Amino acid sequence: MNEEKSPKKLPPSLRLKKRYIIFEVISEQQIEYGELVSVVWNSLLSLLGDAGASEARVWIIQNLYDNKNQRGVIRCKHDSVEEVRSSLALINIIGEGKVIIKILGVTGTIKSAKSKYLGFRSLMDFSGD
Repeated sequence: MNEEKSPKKLPPSLRLKKRYIIFEVISEQQIEYGELVSVVWNSLLSLLGDAGASEARVWIIQNLYDNKNQRGVIRCKHDSVEEVRSSLALINIIGEGKVIIKILGVTGTIKSAKSKYLGFRSLMDFSGD
């Protein structure tokens, strides 16, 4: 009877709805993940303010950022997609170089973001039907 009780999970209808924004950084030089995160947050804070940026629940997913192709995924709330897109459009300098951040698409799941935009394939694609 000394079992720790974990809190119940929220049903899917009560969970926050998320969207995944897939972007590509177009620049002359390689952009590191840390530089990108700081610039994105500065842009969000200058456009939305502290309260708006925290309400958007933005998260740049580190293991989905590809340094070679300079593509990545940003997670945010479903009703904050347009604000995040506009803050990304305002970014034009990272470090010493000029950049353009191009939005490739918006999805509702990481799985579709990987398959449609990031080039990840499943094993089912290679089956010999």
